Amino acid sequence: MFSPEGVYAAMMTPFGEDGKADIPEIRRMTEFIIDGGVNGLFPVSNVGEAMHLSAGEKKRFIEAVTDQANGRVKITPGICCASTDESVSLLEFCEDIGADGVVLCPPFYFSYPEEVIYHSIAAVAKKSKLPVILYNIPKYTSPITPYVFERLLDIDSVAAMKDSSGSIADLLTFLEIAEKKKNFNILVGWEEMLASAMVVGAKGCMVASGGIFPEIMSAIYGCMKNGEYEKAARLQKIIPRATAEMKKVFFPYGYKLAMAARGFDMGGCKIEHGGTFEYEMKMIAAAVDEAISDFKKITNMNPVSIE
Repeated sequence: MFSPEGVYAAMMTPFGEDGKADIPEIRRMTEFIIDGGVNGLFPVSNVGEAMHLSAGEKKRFIEAVTDQANGRVKITPGICCASTDESVSLLEFCEDIGADGVVLCPPFYFSYPEEVIYHSIAAVAKKSKLPVILYNIPKYTSPITPYVFERLLDIDSVAAMKDSSGSIADLLTFLEIAEKKKNFNILVGWEEMLASAMVVGAKGCMVASGGIFPEIMSAIYGCMKNGEYEKAARLQKIIPRATAEMKKVFFPYGYKLAMAARGFDMGGCKIEHGGTFEYEMKMIAAAVDEAISDFKKITNMNPVSIE
C-alpha cells in the first residue's frame, strides 16, 4: 500500500456556462499540472468547491482526471462528504475507476466530539480497499485531534495524512505519533510552509498552488530533497507573496482567479457573490506574473506552457 510523497495538486473546479464542472477544461488543467512535475492530483478538493458539486459532477471530475492522467501520476480524489453513506458511495466509485487512494476528512458543518469524528472516519476507512489519506482541516471541519489520529492509525487502510492546521507545533505532534506506523507519510496543506515542514519530517504537500504553480512547488520539493536549501528558501518565498493577493478575495475564488491568470477559463462559482473584483483580478494576475518571473530568475527554467 503506497503512502503519498512529493507535491500533490489540490485541483480547482472550472465551471461552464451551464454552471456544471467543465470537463474539457479539467482535462487541460490535468495536462498542465502534470507537465509542471507534480507527483499526484487531488480532484474533488476543498479548494475545488467539492461541497457544492453534485455526486454526478464529482464522479465525472474524477473519471476525467483519472483517464487524462493515464497512470502518469497518482490520483487521490476527495471523498469528504457530510454523511458517511455519501463518502462510502464515492469511495466505491473511486475503487471501481482505478484511483490510487482517497482523501477523507471529518464530516463537515456540525461541530462533532472526538468519538463521532473517530467513528465516522473509521466507518469509511475500514471499508476501503484503497489507501486512505486523512485530511485534517480544522478551519472548515472538526479537527482530527492527536487522540483520534493515534486511534485511526490502527486501521490498515489509513496510509497518510494531509495536515492543514497550518501549525508546525501540531505537525510535530502528528509526526511523533505517526512513528508507530511504518510507511506512513504526512503532507502539509499550506503551500507557504512546504520547505519548513520538510525540515521537520513532512514528505511533501497537497495544495492549491500545486495546480497554480506546479513548476514552483515541484522545484521547492526537489531542492529540499537534493539538499539545496538556500535555493529552496528563495523559491519558497515566492509563494506567500502570490497567495497574499489571492487571499484578499473570498476563498476559494481568489485562487480560481490565479488559475485564470495561468490561462484557464474557470467560470464563476456556485455561490452568488455580486462582485466584479476587477482590481483584485489585476493584482492577482500581476502577482502570478511576478511569481513566474522570479521562478525563471532563480532556476533558469521556463514555466509550464498552456496547451
